[in-house]
Amino acid sequence: MKTLMVVDPQMCTECKDCITACQKEHGVARVKKTSTVPIFCLQCHPDKAPCRRICPTNAIKEENGALIIDEDACILCRLCMIACPVGMIVVDQDKKAAQKCTLCMETDNILPACVEACKDNVLKIFSIEDLEDLKKDMSYAEVLKEAMKAYNEKV
Repeated sequence: MKTLMVVDPQMCTECKDCITACQKEHGVARVKKTSTVPIFCLQCHPDKAPCRRICPTNAIKEENGALIIDEDACILCRLCMIACPVGMIVVDQDKKAAQKCTLCMETDNILPACVEACKDNVLKIFSIEDLEDLKKDMSYAEVLKEAMKAYNEKV
């Protein structure tokens, strides 16, 4: 199941709780802060993800719809960091490997740590299937049509 993170930038208070929670969960923040809102991995389609396609050791693998970096296979060449369209691959110096947001799928969390930490309810998780169902609701139809169009153009 393909899952996406949706950020409501108008509600973000710039508290950085999402970044702190991510760093606490993973040892390194897999989210970055712009001047106003947090930026997350786009969760590109596994077959089209630039980071996966450029990796010379195939260290970026799909697991349960998310791309995970195999720390043992990563040679820290940083090509994935260059290829990422939003610059969301980070280096964990302790593990000597690249890291990326996995929506905490490799943890026991039900929701990603950042979503749990966001007291302003800015971060939301949707599956592509959920978005397709919401498109049937006429009150959301036009907004979701545009969102899906933008997503499909990115992947």
